[in-house]
Amino acid sequence: MIQQQLFEEIKKKIDPNLRLADVIGDLLGISSDSTYRRIRGDKELSLSELKLLCSHFNISMDYLFNHRVDSIPFNYSPLDFSSAQVYEMYMDRLARLYTGLATDKGNECKITAQDVPIFHFLPYTELTFFKVYALFRSLNNEVITYEAFVKKLNPDKLKVPYQTIVDSFLQIPSIEIWSDHTIEPILNLLEYYRDIGSFESKETALQLVNQLHDMVCDIEQKTQVAAKVYKGISTPFNFYLSPVDMQNDFIQMKGSTGTTTSIKLFTINAIFTADSAFNEETEKWINNTISKSMQLSGTSERERFRFFNQLKSKVQKLIQEFE
Repeated sequence: MIQQQLFEEIKKKIDPNLRLADVIGDLLGISSDSTYRRIRGDKELSLSELKLLCSHFNISMDYLFNHRVDSIPFNYSPLDFSSAQVYEMYMDRLARLYTGLATDKGNECKITAQDVPIFHFLPYTELTFFKVYALFRSLNNEVITYEAFVKKLNPDKLKVPYQTIVDSFLQIPSIEIWSDHTIEPILNLLEYYRDIGSFESKETALQLVNQLHDMVCDIEQKTQVAAKVYKGISTPFNFYLSPVDMQNDFIQMKGSTGTTTSIKLFTINAIFTADSAFNEETEKWINNTISKSMQLSGTSERERFRFFNQLKSKVQKLIQEFE
C-alpha cells in the first residue's frame, strides 16, 4: 500500500511525457523488469531505495507511513534566536532552496500577500533586520533596542544569503496578489516600536522608513514593466490587486519535482508542505482569487498609479511623523 502510494505521488511529479518505469529505473539503476516488479508491488523497495526516491522527489516518509486524509505533513525550522548562528543557518538553507528553484525549468511562484513578501525586503539589509528584530521581540521577553539587537548579528555574513535569495527570486516567474492593506503590517510595526522607544536615534528609524519608501518604488517599477531583471534577462512579474484583504500569506513554488506551498508564521518564518491535495486546493483558491482581482502589471495604468501613490503617501506620512 505504501509502495503503491509512493509511485502514485511520483507519477504526479514527473513530466507526463516520461514513462514512470524509465524514471524509476534510471534513478535506482535497475533493469526494466526489476522496475516493473517494484511498481506492481511484486517486490518491496529496500530502505535505501525508498529513501532515495523520497529524497529525490521531495516526498516525506512520514507522510507515506502516517498518511490520513485529514492530516497534512509540514516541514518547520524553528527560530528561537538562541544565537545569531541559528538565524544564519536558517537563511543559508533558504538560499540553497531558492537557488535550486531558480535553475529549475518550468518554475513558477505564486504569492498571496497579507504582508509584503520577504523577497522585497532582502535588498534593504537594515529593514530586513528590523523584521527579524520584530520576530525576536515577539518570541522573547528580553527588552532590547533595535540597534543593540543588530550588533548581535553578522551583517556581512547575512548579506550573502540575502543577495542569493534576491538573485534567485529575480529569475523565477512570479505572480503576486496584494490588497490595499498589504503595506499595513510593516507600517504598524515601525510605528509601534518607535512609540515604545525601541530606536536609540531618530536617524535609525528614518533610515528604515526611507528604505521602505525605496522598496515600494522598486515594486512599482517592476509592476510597470511587468518584469524582473537579472543580468540583463527579463523574467515575468505579474502583479494583481485584490478587492478584498488577503486572509493568509501563501507562497506556492512549482518546479520539475513538484509543488511546495509555504504558509508564513509570525513575522518571517514559515511552514512548508508538498502534500498534493493541499497544493491542488491552494492553487485552485489562488487562481480563483486572481480571476477576481485587477492586473496592474503592464496594464491598468490609472489604477496602478493610484495604488502605488496610495502606498507612497502612507509611507511618506510615517516619514513626516518620525522627523
